[in-house]
Amino acid sequence: MRADNETIGYFTKLAAEKLNVTKSRLRHLTMALEKNGYRFTRNKSNQRIFFQEDMETISQLLDKVKSGFTIDEASKTICRKTDLDHLPASTEYGVVISGNEVSIATEQLRSMVEQVAASAAQQAADQVAQRFTTEFERRIELRDKQLMVHLREVTEAKKRRKGIVFRLFGAK
Repeated sequence: MRADNETIGYFTKLAAEKLNVTKSRLRHLTMALEKNGYRFTRNKSNQRIFFQEDMETISQLLDKVKSGFTIDEASKTICRKTDLDHLPASTEYGVVISGNEVSIATEQLRSMVEQVAASAAQQAADQVAQRFTTEFERRIELRDKQLMVHLREVTEAKKRRKGIVFRLFGAK
């Protein structure tokens, strides 16, 4: 498969070089965008990957900042204008976003709620199982310690009795 400008992703260092900003400045700009709802693609190590669309958005942000906006104001303005179709919820569920309104079909909303509920139930079950396992292991360890203490006491008591019997009767 041949790569083109639309499919090439850049990591922070190269993206900063292409945008002619420092890596620190780029991170600051991206955090402002993310704070206002913009989503960057990330790899398994949670590093941002900048595609052409992201580079253009950051360029727009830089232009607005140069024209007198604060980074926060500029990112709010850009995120309001940005088409949010690339968000996971909108692509997966067909969310329609227009202005300040979001519409979604009832079945799609029900499906989303069921997925969230199932996920929450699974997390709760995992937590209960983890607590049970931890408590079970703690009790087994306590039981083992008590057993070892009791065995030592019994062994010492036998030694003491043997010693007394030997001294009294001279038995072998």
